[in-house]
Amino acid sequence: MDQQVVEYYENLFKIEIMQKQIDGATKTLKELVAEFVQRDEAHHTDIHVAYSNVKKELVG
Repeated sequence: MDQQVVEYYENLFKIEIMQKQIDGATKTLKELVAEFVQRDEAHHTDIHVAYSNVKKELVG
């Protein structure tokens, strides 16, 4: 697992969440995970870890 890649995707997820709050973006985080994995299959584990981390932050 590459911590820099995890942090990169965490930031992308957070940006999408903020964007959704501002302009009502339509993609869910699960849809973003699928899209990111499709584009960057080499880092699919890192993407899922980032998703999990952001989800934990949201839930508290």
